[in-house]
Amino acid sequence: MLPAGARLGVAVSGGADSVVLLELLRQCASRFAAKLTVLHVNHGLRGAESDADQEFVAELARAAGLPLLAARLEPSGEDNLEQETRQLRRRFFLSHGFDRIALGHTRSDQAETVLHRFLRGAGPAGLAAIRPVTPEGFMRPLLSFSRNEVREWARAHGLRWREDSSNADPRFTRNRIRNVVLPTLASEFNPNLEAVLAGTAELLQGEEEYWNEEVERIYPIFTKRTRLGSFFQVDHLNSLHLALRRRLIRRALAEVRSAKMRGLDFEHVEAVLALCGSEEGHDRVIVPGADALRSYDGLLLMPAGRLGEEPRGYQFQLKLQEWQRLPAGAGEICVARSAPGLPVCDTFKKESGVEQVFLAEQALGQLLRVRNWEPGDELQRSGHRSAEKIKNLFQEHHIKLWERRHWPVVVSGDRIIWTRTFGVARDFASAGGPDALLLTYRTGE
Repeated sequence: MLPAGARLGVAVSGGADSVVLLELLRQCASRFAAKLTVLHVNHGLRGAESDADQEFVAELARAAGLPLLAARLEPSGEDNLEQETRQLRRRFFLSHGFDRIALGHTRSDQAETVLHRFLRGAGPAGLAAIRPVTPEGFMRPLLSFSRNEVREWARAHGLRWREDSSNADPRFTRNRIRNVVLPTLASEFNPNLEAVLAGTAELLQGEEEYWNEEVERIYPIFTKRTRLGSFFQVDHLNSLHLALRRRLIRRALAEVRSAKMRGLDFEHVEAVLALCGSEEGHDRVIVPGADALRSYDGLLLMPAGRLGEEPRGYQFQLKLQEWQRLPAGAGEICVARSAPGLPVCDTFKKESGVEQVFLAEQALGQLLRVRNWEPGDELQRSGHRSAEKIKNLFQEHHIKLWERRHWPVVVSGDRIIWTRTFGVARDFASAGGPDALLLTYRTGE
C-alpha cells in the first residue's frame, strides 16, 4: 500500500476519520521513510464552519510539523453536488504529483457505497465499490475498520476532531442511507449488515481483478481499434459467453468515451448487445458519451457525435503521377502512366488494402477529379448491360454505413469512371498497354 520513500499526501477534512488517519500515518511514517503532506479542500458550503475546519486542519499540520496544501474550491452547483465536490477534491489531490494519496474511508463508508450502488442498479464492477489502493495512487488504510472503531481509537488517544453538520442533511442520498436505511436494515434483518456489505465488496474486488486481466488478454483478439472507434465482428462477439460479451462491451465503451464510466449502467450495455442480435441490416443505439452502430456483420462503438465531426463533401483534381490524400481517413489515390519505370504506384501492388486498375487514356479527355460518393451516383460496370446505383452496390457488397460516408469515386467531366471496390466503368476499362493509365488506391485504415 505504501512503498518506501513515498511522497504521501494525506487528505484531512477535520473529521474523526481523517484526523485518525493523519495520526496513524504520522506515527508510522519513519518506518516507510514516507514524506507526509497534509491536504485540505474548503468547498465553502457551510460558511464560517467550513473556514473553521480549514483553520483546524492547519493547526493539526503545524502541531505535527507537516507542510499543508489547502485550496478553496467552490462547486458551480450545476451538477450533482456530492459528485462535483468529489471531483474537485480528486483533481486537486492528483495535481501535486504524490506517489500516494491517503483517504480516510472506513468499512462503514464501504457498506454505504455498496448499498447505494445496489439501489442504483450497479453490476459486479460497481458493487466492488471502494478499492484499498487504486491505479491513480489513492490508498485507504482504514478500510477494514468501522466508523465506530475509528472514533473509539480517537477518544482513547485523546484526539480532537470536528463534526461536519452537513452529514446530518437528509437532502443527500448518502446521509439517508447512513442515518436511516442502514440502521433500519441492521435492526430489522441483520445486525452484522455492515460487515456483510463490506465483505461483498471485498469478494467482488477479487472477481473483478480476475475478469479485468482476462478481458485485457482477450480484448485485442476480438476488437479492432479504428480511426472512428472500436470495431467488433458480430459473429465473433456472439460466439462468446454472455458474461464475457458484457465485459468486452464495457471495456470498449470505456475506451471510446471521453468521460469516465459514470452514467453508464447495465441497461446501456444490454442495449448495445441487443444490436448484435438484431435482424435489421443496420441499427443504432446511443448511450451516455458513445454511439453504437451495427451494420451487417460489424459493430462500431465510437465517441458520441464522432461521425458528424467530419464534413462529408470533398472534391480534388487528380494530377498525373501525384498522390492525393483524401480526408477523414478515406485513403489515397494516384493516376499515372502505366509505362515501366514509374515506381510511385507500383510500390504498393502487393500491399493489403490496395486496388489497382487500368483506365483507357480517353479518361484524360476531361478534367479528372476524385470526390465522395453522393446519393444518385451510378456506375455501369464491364459486363453489365445498364448502370447500377452505387447505393445498391453498397447493399450488395455489404459495405458498412460508416465506410460509405467518404467513399471515393473518380470522375472525368461529369461521368463516373471508377469507384472503390466496384471498379472501372465499362467505357473507360482497359487491358493495359503503353497508352493505358494505372489507377492505384490504398485505404486509409
